[in-house]
Amino acid sequence: MVETLLLWFNRFTDDPSKVRARLKGRPVLVYEPPTEDTIDESDDDDDYQLRTQSGLSLPAIGGGDPMAVVIEKSADNAFKQRITIGRTANNDIVLDDTSVSRFHAWIEQQNMDWVLVDAGSRNGSTVAGRKVAAKTPIVLTNGTPLRIGSLTLTYYTSQGFLDLLHRRATE
Repeated sequence: MVETLLLWFNRFTDDPSKVRARLKGRPVLVYEPPTEDTIDESDDDDDYQLRTQSGLSLPAIGGGDPMAVVIEKSADNAFKQRITIGRTANNDIVLDDTSVSRFHAWIEQQNMDWVLVDAGSRNGSTVAGRKVAAKTPIVLTNGTPLRIGSLTLTYYTSQGFLDLLHRRATE
């Protein structure tokens, strides 16, 4: 379930052990909206994109608030072991942005690693700035930036996310 980063932060400052228990060792994706100085306004065609949604569930990543989502299976779809990412509500992780395909990518555990696989999406995906070839798994490491369509997210291991919350609590 997508929740605001502020809610995670508040839980952490109240009782870090409850946050650790909630994560159960699973990794987290964090979305922080771009600041005004990082927004790319070079694509004038954005004004003319058609937006399609299919039963979008709220909240979704892609708005104006920093959000975090534990990488876990949540949607009822055809992919049993894959955590799907896309624009429509039947995905495990919903990204509310027209640059994201209905079914854009998936994350799955392979051996001890978590990997991202682009599903052949129109606008593609990148991991640490490198384009992901369709259907090719790319290993994710703590703090790795991901770009899904035009949205940038950061992948954190469970411990990495706890460290992030701790750093922010002590700033």
